[in-house]
Amino acid sequence: MLLQDLKPEQVYQALHSLVLFQGIKQDEVFQRFAKIIKQVAEGETNSAVQLLGEYHNFLGMLLEKTATGSLPMVGNPWQDYLLNLILFDDNLLAREAVDSREISPFLQQACLHDLSHLQILYLHGLSCLTKISHNLPGAFKLPDTMSSTSHKHFVHPAGEQILDLKQQFLASLDWRDQYPSLLHFYRSCGFGQFALYRAFRFEAVSGGYQLKGITQPDPIRLHQLIGYERQRKQVLDNTERLLQGRPALNLLLYGDRGTGKSSTVKALLNEYGNRGLRLVQVPRGNLEGLQELTGYLSSLPLKFIIFIDDLSFEEAETDYKEFKTQLEGSLERPAANLCIYVTSNQRNLIKEFFGERENRLLDNGEVHAGDTMQEKLSLADRFGLKITFLSPDKEAYLKIVRELARQENITIDTAYLEKLALRWTLWHNERSGRTARQFIDHLKDRDNLEELS
Repeated sequence: MLLQDLKPEQVYQALHSLVLFQGIKQDEVFQRFAKIIKQVAEGETNSAVQLLGEYHNFLGMLLEKTATGSLPMVGNPWQDYLLNLILFDDNLLAREAVDSREISPFLQQACLHDLSHLQILYLHGLSCLTKISHNLPGAFKLPDTMSSTSHKHFVHPAGEQILDLKQQFLASLDWRDQYPSLLHFYRSCGFGQFALYRAFRFEAVSGGYQLKGITQPDPIRLHQLIGYERQRKQVLDNTERLLQGRPALNLLLYGDRGTGKSSTVKALLNEYGNRGLRLVQVPRGNLEGLQELTGYLSSLPLKFIIFIDDLSFEEAETDYKEFKTQLEGSLERPAANLCIYVTSNQRNLIKEFFGERENRLLDNGEVHAGDTMQEKLSLADRFGLKITFLSPDKEAYLKIVRELARQENITIDTAYLEKLALRWTLWHNERSGRTARQFIDHLKDRDNLEELS
């Protein structure tokens, strides 16, 4: 299929024939490509120097994207980039596939239509540009030889699945035959940026907020977290309910520092990411955008945990009132596809002082000081489940150390290991899972373990 070279006018027609994959047209590299094809097809270019500049701008952007990418590659840079745009496009078909809906014949036909035109761009896009720039002095030519990625270690957790699907497209004579495989990819990996990333930061930008994908989230796994089995079971049970579409609760994980509260939440992503769970971390300073975020996420066919780490409010702050309304108390029905998981060193999230009531009565004459105290305490009450993480005792701490040493294949006399571990706590003034992990990291890759003092 499509063995002959096509003219710029035919490639330009394919560009304007897309129905379903409209999001591809918004990509900056694709727009550069389309601009060059348009100028030539419509005879808008009068200057060879201008065309040369446009051509090299396109190649520069394409090479930069290729060099900084974290996905498995196939074909030449243009072909690989176009396949990425197709796989991670946010379109109606992808969303309905993720939502496990039956795909209408209309959507299926639109996808098949687009795939045939995208194959034209894939096969002839780069060769068309090469022909256009052939007679331009100083033009750089991209290699058009096919080079396939075969290594088995990818940054993306679905790297092998992505590579397999790309190779299917690469070998396919008719892309319409790949429709079932593309549909399966959407259903198993997600759509748009939620297929490309599984973890996000909710960042403030000019005029609002945006989700920023995290390419390499913390790889911590549940089996690496030692102790606190009862607490972790409560978190896992609630998360399972969320994934199953059953009623799930907002969680407050509070307790001593370094006990694994944050690590427990982050490990959920690596446990359940392939089941449609996504993690969105919201910094303390961006809580005022929480309503906007929950409104957006509630409309998507995936499950989300909004993660707020190390949260607390000072006694004089009033921001907690808005946050309390977000948790429970607004007129909107709570979203069934998301929960808020908060970690804190304080059970009530707001700092309190023994003399607070007396001082308020003396300073400003507040008569019903108890009402104000109740309002502050009610913030923690908005969490359906509060889970306590306390510092381990000596034996529990040593158990964590021994298990971490086993996981890291550190061979050392147990009594000597425990002696060093206890000495380490004297230097760091605490016993905790974090301290144990730091101690084990200190021992890793050392040849003189028996000589440590």
